[in-house]
Amino acid sequence: MNSHFEGQWKTVPAIIFSVIVVLSVTGLNFAQSSSQDAVPVLEGLDPVMLVQGKEVQGNLKITLTRGNFQYMFASEENKTAFEKDPARYEIQLNGACARMGPPVRGNPDLYTVYQGHIYIFGTEECKMRFEAAPANYFEAENEAGRVALTSEALKKGQALIEKAVTAMGSAKLVDGLVNYQEKSTTLQTRHQSDVEIKNNLTILFPDRVRLDQVMPDFANPSVMRQAALVITASEVFAIAPNGIRPMPNAFRIDQEREINWRPLAILRARKNVNFNPAAMGSAKVGETTVEQVAVEVDGLRYTLGIDPTTSRILSLSYRRRGPRGDFGQVIKLFSDFRTVDGATFPFRITATFNGQPWKEQSATVESININSKIDPALFQKP
Repeated sequence: MNSHFEGQWKTVPAIIFSVIVVLSVTGLNFAQSSSQDAVPVLEGLDPVMLVQGKEVQGNLKITLTRGNFQYMFASEENKTAFEKDPARYEIQLNGACARMGPPVRGNPDLYTVYQGHIYIFGTEECKMRFEAAPANYFEAENEAGRVALTSEALKKGQALIEKAVTAMGSAKLVDGLVNYQEKSTTLQTRHQSDVEIKNNLTILFPDRVRLDQVMPDFANPSVMRQAALVITASEVFAIAPNGIRPMPNAFRIDQEREINWRPLAILRARKNVNFNPAAMGSAKVGETTVEQVAVEVDGLRYTLGIDPTTSRILSLSYRRRGPRGDFGQVIKLFSDFRTVDGATFPFRITATFNGQPWKEQSATVESININSKIDPALFQKP
């Protein structure tokens, strides 16, 4: 695990991205482990020439393997150029689909060159959408959106964070959770209609997470499918109807990011040495005026909206990939707060992406249990 997540993993309650969607969506693949045999890429074209805008067939006798990809070159000189600067000539994003991002794997023979780099895609549609507006699929650094970390802003921001911790229960309760269980319902749009997904999230701190899901089959909605995703300190695997499937590290990284964006994770991360909360002034969340706190930690940036009266976190906003793979602004609103064994959690999450409803990231929580008895076998392979 990376150092940031090692410090935050025990903080989790998060609704992880839909496992069965990951296992069932047709046309998309997910990144394989490094143990996979290397495969020829780019239809055998020389990557050095391809970056220059020229399609030149490589020589079967002049090859180089990097990661899971085997590249072919038209000359020894081109192979040497690649070896000297592989970051320039190799397939970018570690082979992830340039439209959807990791953990979706690209087809190494479905490629395009953009700004002197080679990108691959999971489907023809992904390639088409990317080529129509490639800039939308890269996260540009927005310096104008950065907050001045003045001593006054940091002091006020930290005070607001501590008040939010107290509003959730207490520092002792928030920091001392042993486990967390949550049952919730989300919706997913398919063919112009919505289907219901049942989620059962179980977290055993400090490093084990399991998400069980039940949802209609994609091909036959009258059939219900079950699957589970399990994350431990040493592995990530899915339990699907067709057996157990190891998941790649790219999938772990994707879920780490989702987890670290959750309010409870944010509050428990407040003691990290590089956790910088800065007060930004007031704003509106619906009809409620909130105090905004911008947080920067380990490369992640997000903004909290804290109710000045109750000190509850009412909103969370950040940038990420949306449902179509492009980057944009996510806003999550939290409501229907209820107390569970002394801790107060929102039972309703409403998400938007660039101002449009995002049903898959919204949730209605049915029940929450904390510090209950959990069987460790839930996190072991059957």
